[in-house]
Amino acid sequence: MPKNALLEIGLEEVPARFMSGFLLDLKKKAEEKLAQSRLKYSKVETLGTLRRLTLYIENLAIKQEDIVEEIKGPSKSAAFDEKGNPTKAAQGFAKKQGVKLSDLEIKSVGKTEFVFAKVKRKGLGTPEVLTQLFPDIITLLYFPLSMRWGTTDLRFIRPIHWILALYEKKIIKFELGGIKSGNKTYGHRFFDGGRPIVISSKKGIDLKAYEKILLGHGVVVDQNKRKEKIKVEVKKAAKGRPLIEEDLLEEVNYLVENPVAAIGKFNSDYLKLPKEVLIITMKKNQKYFPVLGGRGELLPSFVVVTDGTRKKDIKGVVQGNERVLTARLSDAEFFFKEDKKVALKDRVGELKKVAFYEKLGSMFEKKERIKAMSSWFAKELELSEVEIKKIEKIAELSKADLVTQMVFEFSELQGIMGREYALAEGEEKAVAQGIFEHYLPRHPGDDLPTSIEGTTVGLADKFDSIIGCFSVQLIPSGSEDPYMLRRQAHSIIQIILKKKLDISLEDVIERCYKLYEPVFLEHLFKKGETGYKDFAGIKKSVLDFLAQRLKGVILEEGVRYDVADASLSMFNSIVDVYEKSKVVMKYLGSDKLKGIVLTSDRIMRLAKEATRENIIESDFAEDGEKSLHDLYLKINWAVGEALGKRDFREALEELAKMTAPVDKFFVDVLVMHKDEKLKLNRLALLKNLERMYLEVADFPKIVI
Repeated sequence: MPKNALLEIGLEEVPARFMSGFLLDLKKKAEEKLAQSRLKYSKVETLGTLRRLTLYIENLAIKQEDIVEEIKGPSKSAAFDEKGNPTKAAQGFAKKQGVKLSDLEIKSVGKTEFVFAKVKRKGLGTPEVLTQLFPDIITLLYFPLSMRWGTTDLRFIRPIHWILALYEKKIIKFELGGIKSGNKTYGHRFFDGGRPIVISSKKGIDLKAYEKILLGHGVVVDQNKRKEKIKVEVKKAAKGRPLIEEDLLEEVNYLVENPVAAIGKFNSDYLKLPKEVLIITMKKNQKYFPVLGGRGELLPSFVVVTDGTRKKDIKGVVQGNERVLTARLSDAEFFFKEDKKVALKDRVGELKKVAFYEKLGSMFEKKERIKAMSSWFAKELELSEVEIKKIEKIAELSKADLVTQMVFEFSELQGIMGREYALAEGEEKAVAQGIFEHYLPRHPGDDLPTSIEGTTVGLADKFDSIIGCFSVQLIPSGSEDPYMLRRQAHSIIQIILKKKLDISLEDVIERCYKLYEPVFLEHLFKKGETGYKDFAGIKKSVLDFLAQRLKGVILEEGVRYDVADASLSMFNSIVDVYEKSKVVMKYLGSDKLKGIVLTSDRIMRLAKEATRENIIESDFAEDGEKSLHDLYLKINWAVGEALGKRDFREALEELAKMTAPVDKFFVDVLVMHKDEKLKLNRLALLKNLERMYLEVADFPKIVI
């Protein structure tokens, strides 16, 4: 009968930012190892706090599954003599595998025949397997940071203090990093004074029993239940509406084992500071939940979540946190007053001392490129002179707040402080708002810029970062993306789709690249690094990068993968690909789309043989090719007009008119004619047809 298994790794405090990833990795590694070990189970769960990682396996089989292995032995020529009698090699192989000579089989491997034995391997008992499986899982866990302690070679995120390992009532015995596994765990440090807790049950262990035991010793081990308890505690403590944001809630969840919330206060004079300054100060430094009033205004109070603090100690804990927050807010107030003594326009020159990225110059140079690129965007979008002047002012001041004391202390306030200081200096609201908006969206789920001014400068900034990094090979790979280029690419796509901006990506990339040339000459060319000169390669890499991000967006909205791939043909416009994919999806299953797909596929297969694209009409010898050429000219014009209007339905309808004539052409006309002149001209015609289809989509990629 299946039984349950439990593994708990007791640690020194693990940084909260890593915990979610660790628990996911623990689950993944456990499932992989169980599959490799041929152990069946019904469910794997992982739980955790800052001091423990727990793996629970429900309904784990009592033994491994038996398997039949096919073992390769000596070659047939070595195993049998000329008369077919088994040699010593065959006899020894059969004996070693525990099979009869008559059970040996002969199979070919390549051009050589070998002797094989089918061997049944009985599965080991689960306790024996877990003795190796548990330590394997622990040592396979991925940690971005690890350390060694004592005299052992084991590396882990933090020193291990205990290991609980059970299969029902049986202890799974092993040693890791000098720690022997057992049936003991530890409760909350404020509850038990460091005394061990024996996990035992006559019926064997299960998850509910384990959680109940720890709860009785002050530990809410299930992270989901702990998170819900934090929400309840915070709402209960707050005398108002607490601002419970997911990122802070997630972090606090892994800072405590037994959440106890309490409300604290600060001097209302600090409410004169920008709201975001107060919120960031409370969240980042102290992990407090701000409290809002009925109209969304910030109240002079906060909720602190403590770890198992007793009622009699709450008052002192709150007072201590109030003193710390007051000191932080006092610093913020000082920074705010000092920063306002220097106007943003007078700070711009200081950006020359601030580096952008390695080999990409200073933030001042970036600001200059953003300004030039923003003006180019504004003209491409046919904005008014009034709007262009605002855009240039926004771009000029866009990065000035990076050299303020407030942003130096709280990097999350970049853009926000630029807006606040601009307003304090009497700048137009549109300019101040644009300084803030050009950073949007800052994270998944964040707002998009609303003004065209903020949108334009924001696009210039993000494109500048991507083209610059790709030019010097600072390209995301695997899970690594230190410059957050994927996020910036996704932001570009969101903004362009939201605003439906008709922008040629190739033109943008080329313009951005040219603006970088002075930086390349100064920072690269003198050192003999010339890789940046491969503009064609850089452009392709950037387009492919944006295409992959756009494909992800399209797939999330229900577009089929093959339609997404087909719609990315000749990718140069984000809006075109998005809208085109939606239209093609509506044609799925129709005879028209089926005809387009089959016809374009037939054309493209032969068009590969073409050595030129120019058509010589005088070289047409048959009515079939003349009539197809005439129709092509007419349909190509109509398709071009439809694409110009972004009317993809009309483009498809026009292409559908080609299906029957193309079929007739292939019946009436021999493309691969023995006359080279006729063949080349007919292939050129097909090459032009191919381009017409590809202007709409790469139809052969669609599965019909």
